[in-house]
Amino acid sequence: MKAVLTLYLTMVLLYDEDTATMIYHTFSMGCYFTPLFGAMLADSFLGKFKTIFYVSIVYVMGNIILSSASIPNFLPMTVMSMIGLTLIAIGTGGIKPCVSAFGGDQFGPGQKRQLQSFFSLFYLSINAGSLLSTFLTPIFRADIHCFGNNTCYPLAFGVPSILMIIALALFLCGKPFYNIIPPQGNIVLRVLQCIFYALKRKVRITKNENRREHWLDYADDKYDLKLIEEIKVVLYILRLYIPLPVFWALFDQQGSRWTLQATRMNGTLGNYSIKPDQMQVINPLLIVVFIPLFEYIIYPILAKCNCLTRSLQRITAGGLLAASSFFIAGFLQIKIESSLPLTPAAGFSQFGVINTLPCHLNLIGPRNITLEPGEVHVSENVKANKTYKISFAADGCDNFTRAEDYNVTLASGKIQTMMATSNSKNIVLKNLEDPLRTSKTGTANVQFFLILHKNLKQQPKVNFTLIIKGKENTYFVPLDFEKFSTKGLTIGSMASKNIIPGEYNLYLPVANSTWKGNLIHPDAKIGTFYVRNGGSYILTLVPMNHTEKLGLHMYTIIQPNEISMFLQIPQYMVITAGEIMFSVTGLEFSYSQAPSSMKSVLQAAWLLTVAFGNLIVVIVAKLQLFHRQSHEFLMFASLMVAVMLLFAVMAYFYKYVHQPQREINVIDKSNTEITSRENVFTNEAFGDDKL
Repeated sequence: MKAVLTLYLTMVLLYDEDTATMIYHTFSMGCYFTPLFGAMLADSFLGKFKTIFYVSIVYVMGNIILSSASIPNFLPMTVMSMIGLTLIAIGTGGIKPCVSAFGGDQFGPGQKRQLQSFFSLFYLSINAGSLLSTFLTPIFRADIHCFGNNTCYPLAFGVPSILMIIALALFLCGKPFYNIIPPQGNIVLRVLQCIFYALKRKVRITKNENRREHWLDYADDKYDLKLIEEIKVVLYILRLYIPLPVFWALFDQQGSRWTLQATRMNGTLGNYSIKPDQMQVINPLLIVVFIPLFEYIIYPILAKCNCLTRSLQRITAGGLLAASSFFIAGFLQIKIESSLPLTPAAGFSQFGVINTLPCHLNLIGPRNITLEPGEVHVSENVKANKTYKISFAADGCDNFTRAEDYNVTLASGKIQTMMATSNSKNIVLKNLEDPLRTSKTGTANVQFFLILHKNLKQQPKVNFTLIIKGKENTYFVPLDFEKFSTKGLTIGSMASKNIIPGEYNLYLPVANSTWKGNLIHPDAKIGTFYVRNGGSYILTLVPMNHTEKLGLHMYTIIQPNEISMFLQIPQYMVITAGEIMFSVTGLEFSYSQAPSSMKSVLQAAWLLTVAFGNLIVVIVAKLQLFHRQSHEFLMFASLMVAVMLLFAVMAYFYKYVHQPQREINVIDKSNTEITSRENVFTNEAFGDDKL
């Protein structure tokens, strides 16, 4: 669902890029913040199995609401979409910490190697599903038409709902085979009570009282030593998590900033055009390939060299790889920005003219220029906030008289564009609505103009709707007509239309040879045109040589994207390798190092780092610190390097927790036997004298 979420926010709900990025990452933050409550519910009340089952129902409801909200004129679209996203965040948050920990519960003593393999296979299965969905969901979005639209977001959001129901049924069928561990009581509440009690006693301690080696030991008069030692372990691990959110700030931008980066690139591959949101499929595809590669080849080879043998070493290496991927993305973005049309600076404007006349056009105004037939000219850095008098004259068309002087006021930071056309005698100017812009959705931006040398009011009422037919897509373009004061000229036009790149045939269903209202075949073909993603075009339908036969003329206002979308592959490869070393290892590390009663809680804490990572992106997007996206990419890369160096230092001093599968006696410092415990955690950092 997230594969198409950013484009849904920008194309359907009409949010700008920064706001869409904020909503996307706020949603992601919710998905990884709610696991804390899901873990509490599982460990304290329902157990992992029931928590997964009940919360999955909430998840399905969210998907259904989001799918329904995307149906036009069915529900309040924006409000219901946000409600759907909220329920999905709650649902997935309840599932995430429980599924991985529930899987780990299926392994017993002496199965450490199998446990490590499970987390790799678990991650592999997630990405196998993601591989399929990330490829298909953009197809549901763009290539299927429903509810009168050229897209079908209801289907894109609806299919995950159906699949989630099937998955939930399959999960329920497996209940007789699972090792289900009952909840351990309200462990989270006990942990918080113990921490606050220890802090309160430490603050109130007097000089005459015995001082403790660790501040948590001040709770030993009320809480048992096993709980205190387990809390020490958890807090010690949580301290390691502090630098880790930055990784997720980078990683989750694959679905937002990297997707928006792809919209400004060329996805043509032979006769097929890759959609910008489909580029995300590279990540799960590489995961499926890389996990066996790392598990059975790379890690064993590194182990023989005594390199990256410990979990924290792999996490550090994964973070540095993520930083490298953003350096690659940043330099690629610099190349993209150099190819984009320039936006006028403050105090300046741009003035564009499109010559649709069959002869030269002389212009006297902000710039004195001569345009060839069919030429498009843009004058940049024209001083704004003033009015210019503009005169046009045709050179080589003796039957055209000089156009009347035209006054144009250029606004700061804006683009003013005019199209020069004619009736049979006069040059006529048509003011256009900012065609000098590139599409932000990976499509082509097109404006259509039907120019008639007759008064439309003399014609019967007919529906002038252009039909644009491609191999896979069909668009219907109704034309709005306006009659110019110059006698005998009517122009039908429409606002910009975003269409999927490709070759199209253009038809005018209502037309005739005499312009007296006689209908001809509804598939009256006018011509063929081809558009590419990122390009901005104007198409005019003008009677040829003053006859009644229409001719199709195409003007390229902004050149299409030239930089191949496949140049994103290196950054995807590097961040995917980093993900395997960082995320898969982190899941296994969090489970293996956690006390038995708090495994879901520590899994939730690991997922909480993802939430804070998305919060970082939300803050950066809200503050709009950078005018150029390339600078933002390079900032994130540099920040990742800095925090990974800090993490490496912290990891160097970390002492791994070991969990013996035997009973040992816990002894206090006075050598008094307290009680017999199972699975007591030892840690060199706390000192063996504690045991």
